Amino acid sequence: MKTSVAEAVVFPRPVTADGQPDPLLCELVRDDPVLAVVGPGGAPAWLVGRHDLVYEVLSDPSRFSNVIDPPIPNSRANMALLDPPEHTRLRRLAAQAFTARRVRALVPGIRHIVNSLLDDIELAGSPLDLVEFLARPLPGQVICQILGIPEGDRADLQRWANMFTAMTTYSPDEIDRAVGEMQAYMNRLVTTRRRNLGDDVLSNLIRAGDGRDALSEEELIATILLLLVAGTETTMKAITRGVMILSWSGQLAGLADGAIPVEQVVEEVLRHQAPIDTSLFRWAKADTELAGARIEAGDQLFVSLHLANFDGHARTDPHVFDPSRGHAGHLSFGHGVHFCLGAALARAELAAVFEGLATRFPGLRLDTTVAELTWSVGSMLNAPTSLPVAW
Repeated sequence: MKTSVAEAVVFPRPVTADGQPDPLLCELVRDDPVLAVVGPGGAPAWLVGRHDLVYEVLSDPSRFSNVIDPPIPNSRANMALLDPPEHTRLRRLAAQAFTARRVRALVPGIRHIVNSLLDDIELAGSPLDLVEFLARPLPGQVICQILGIPEGDRADLQRWANMFTAMTTYSPDEIDRAVGEMQAYMNRLVTTRRRNLGDDVLSNLIRAGDGRDALSEEELIATILLLLVAGTETTMKAITRGVMILSWSGQLAGLADGAIPVEQVVEEVLRHQAPIDTSLFRWAKADTELAGARIEAGDQLFVSLHLANFDGHARTDPHVFDPSRGHAGHLSFGHGVHFCLGAALARAELAAVFEGLATRFPGLRLDTTVAELTWSVGSMLNAPTSLPVAW
């Protein structure tokens, strides 16, 4: 790309104390929606931050790819790092686990887990850290139950998932080690499950290996890893940020008295507090143009779902957290062929959490100020590392 690195702003930048995009980035992309930035490691890149342009990039894998080249180990088996048609086959097989019918069937179990965790919260008493008691354990329990993963293995899985979403926190050697550990674990798990297939998603994915478009062993492991990472870290951060903004803004009370439908609360939380608050990665397959920016083949792009959700051209008063705005039309689950496979599951978990808290603890409030919260940094997904609450 032509822009001098010295002229470009460093990306990513931390969100505000209440989880909104960095004000400088908001200001810059308002006038320059395809912004030259310096990415992690000092490489020049483009930041795409306007709603319609994010939509355009994510809609067109023929121009903008997310295939890693040169490939990292097993990237050619990971559907999140593939373009059609390779991506299409893997996604179709994995999507069988997340049909609307299957997710509806999971809702009673999700609510049971939420109620059990709320019982623990009530027993522990006020104040406490909601990340420790609810945001971290819930998605891990749900996805491990869906996949049929033993309870005693969940702490390691949580640690690996956290490492795989990091952008700058861990060294390449640490991440390589974690990848090796997790793949070795998954190989053992698949071997054991093959001898005793059940009705869980893992068993069904193994069975998918018998069809004409079968998952290879490498693809099977990569798909399980993707479901685990996406199903734990993103939902944990969304719960943390959702409870933070609901309790801080006083909107939890509106949910408790029935004034705001929970579905609207979930959508506005996802818009205002997008779990992927940095960006998705793409690169240009050929010379192209985007909003007047001349993008050359091989140029890297950071596609910001979070900035797109705060685009004033796409919605009124985007910086205001307002569940009454109805369907928020957000891009927090992405768009196009890589639209989040687990979107319905995440919505179901968030709805169960927000309803459960509003019913059991309608007076829930932050036991600190938002300015005093400590956020994780250097990840694709960021949230307060702890969330002290009282009631």
